[in-house]
Amino acid sequence: MDVNQPVFIRSLAKPGATVFAMLFTLDSVGRAMVSTVLSMQAYALYQGRFGLDEGRPWVSATFLITSLTSLIFNLVSPLFIQRLQRRWFYVAGMLVAILAVFLLATDTIPGQVAGMICRALSAAACRIALLLYMMDYIPRHQLVKSEPLRLFMSCIAWGVGPWLGVRLYQDHGMIAPALVSAASYVVLIAYFLYLRMHNHPALVPAGAALREFRNPLGNVLHFVRQRKLRLGWSIAFGRSAWWSMFFVYPALYAADHKLDPQWAGGLVGIGNFMLVTAPLISWVAQRTGIRTPLVFGLFVGGALTLSIPIFYDHPTVVGLLLLMGAACVVVLDSLGNIPFMRFVRPSERNQMSPVFQTYIDLSDLLPSTIYTILLSLFDFRAVFLASGLLTIATGFMALRLPKRL
Repeated sequence: MDVNQPVFIRSLAKPGATVFAMLFTLDSVGRAMVSTVLSMQAYALYQGRFGLDEGRPWVSATFLITSLTSLIFNLVSPLFIQRLQRRWFYVAGMLVAILAVFLLATDTIPGQVAGMICRALSAAACRIALLLYMMDYIPRHQLVKSEPLRLFMSCIAWGVGPWLGVRLYQDHGMIAPALVSAASYVVLIAYFLYLRMHNHPALVPAGAALREFRNPLGNVLHFVRQRKLRLGWSIAFGRSAWWSMFFVYPALYAADHKLDPQWAGGLVGIGNFMLVTAPLISWVAQRTGIRTPLVFGLFVGGALTLSIPIFYDHPTVVGLLLLMGAACVVVLDSLGNIPFMRFVRPSERNQMSPVFQTYIDLSDLLPSTIYTILLSLFDFRAVFLASGLLTIATGFMALRLPKRL
């Protein structure tokens, strides 16, 4: 490699914080392009089939089925990693993501359901593989720097992607964001194969990365018995549950209030663009520890979400409250996975990481179940109330973290 190249360019060729940030960014481009369009298209399809009021519960039910399928896959994923090896498991996840967006582009209810399921399965595979690689290559004391860098580099993807996806969807149909999403995964596959990463670099204790996977249910029980791992999972769950609400229900709120679809795409885009504050969050966390920022983000973000029903008929105020909530929850994006990554034993990473990743599926599954019930009785105000209460409850759990973690 040319030593005269800029440091950033050289860092993209050697596995480390910058490489994992780039891998995450390319994955983020593919997911962000359809993140908001997903719920909008589902709402339109079900509304056309079942009518306005009956369509809303069907949307929540579809997200529920998707999350349940992904949850089961998370628990059995170690078996697939053993068969395929981690590298090909990661590549398979990217290929399924490409299949998912083209299924969505069929613009049919069966294609919508199948596409959402494939998208969830691909996300689980990519998350698990990337988390394992990150814990192999990045020392624990560097996580407070590397995790915010990963979020910072992806902020443009998550900031522009939802808005651009909606715009392309309006002008050209689902095929347009699907093509952009698929192209990002093609680049991701090529870049990942170029890196030629191994499963067990020198940073991992001998044999730890190759230890046999236990029974999936045994892994769950072993995880649950460890108080610190339960705490790390709960914090990640609360964060992910808020974002799950943010990606889906503002778009449905906009449709329910006859707003321009770009309102929701722009809202989600601006909310995600707040990831640009990740370096500042890292700076604060290095001086105070991660406990204080995490508790702040959960309590304030939850309180802002709880106040939305008061201004329910004022979309501008609702949008501002959601954006302020997103600014708080971004703190959790930057730091929320660190408790688990520090608490988990190196020899148990392969077994415990898939169990930890279930927080994403359950953060869709459990709230979606509650929201489905609530929406059969009330309007979207009930969703914002439930989301705010859950976020504040997670804040009380975060108070149990060591003060100088």
